[in-house]
Amino acid sequence: MVEQNIILGLLIIFSLAIILFVIVKMKKNNAKLIEMSFINIANKILEEKTDSLSQKNLKDLNLTLEPFKEQIKDLKEQIQTQQKEQSAAKESFKNQVDQLLKATDSMNDNTQNLTNALKGDSKAQGLWGEQILERTLEESGLEKGLNYELQKGFRASDGSLKIPDAVIYLPGERNIVIDSKVSLTAYEKFIKEDDIKLKEVHLKDHIASLKKNMKSLKEQDYHALPEINSPDYVLMFVPIESALSLALTNDWELQKYANDNRMAFVTPTNLIAILRIAENLWRLDKHNKHADLIAERAGHLIDKFSGLTDDLEDVGRHLKSVEKSFLGAQNKLYEGQGNLFNQMKDLEKLGAKNKKNLKQPKKNLLEE
Repeated sequence: MVEQNIILGLLIIFSLAIILFVIVKMKKNNAKLIEMSFINIANKILEEKTDSLSQKNLKDLNLTLEPFKEQIKDLKEQIQTQQKEQSAAKESFKNQVDQLLKATDSMNDNTQNLTNALKGDSKAQGLWGEQILERTLEESGLEKGLNYELQKGFRASDGSLKIPDAVIYLPGERNIVIDSKVSLTAYEKFIKEDDIKLKEVHLKDHIASLKKNMKSLKEQDYHALPEINSPDYVLMFVPIESALSLALTNDWELQKYANDNRMAFVTPTNLIAILRIAENLWRLDKHNKHADLIAERAGHLIDKFSGLTDDLEDVGRHLKSVEKSFLGAQNKLYEGQGNLFNQMKDLEKLGAKNKKNLKQPKKNLLEE
């Protein structure tokens, strides 16, 4: 476009130079007329060239802008797509934030429950311990309602209602009873106390609290429930392992008391291991049941096979008998003196009006 403008300018300058040269040579009285002619010619040339160049430039401009139109269209589509993706991402982010807030609220609730438990609220301690037990069971791989129950009531022989925190079902109609017992008040004081003598007081209180819970569990007498076929021990669940360890380390009589009364201490860590064993027992039981079923079906299959061989032997005997009878009939028909076939041939020779010719049969039709 710049080159075209330069050419146009040179043409105009060249035209002006010629006209000026003529003006100089002409007389003065004709100068005005020639000047006007020059101006008209120059304007005409300029108009023609400008129109020509404008049309060409417009065409060139359209050709130049056409790719930009496509790019602008693509850019518009990309912007619309990005807006949709951003809207979806924004919605997804909002949902994730909502879930995070819910999880945070749940965590805050658990923290508050633990705080209440540490402050000495016995009811809060019990509920918190049950929550930890329930969560441990959920993480074990066992199925609630099938492999274990929570807070299920059982009637004792005297009619009283017993409600253990959890009952684990084992193969062979066996059960494991678990009760959560929380002793945190004295333990929390022991942890916070700096004075040696006061720490000893809180330690004794903590041990006494744990022993009190053990006696309470003993009084439930879950072993005697008619509906429960429990193994040798009832499990006493202690949510905080360090609290249990502190008590047992300073009073080994607690362990002896537990053994004498068929109790076993469990924490979230070793309870998970026990529950994994229970899960493996169920898996093994399922495998054994499948193996028993396969063996039973295999036995039925062998019995059927034996029956089939007996039937085939009977069929063979009958076939032999049928073959013997058939050969006897065939012999009467075709073999020996006076057989039926020869008699038919004689009748044919005597002029019997048969339409089909008699054919000499094979000696044994069973060979076909």
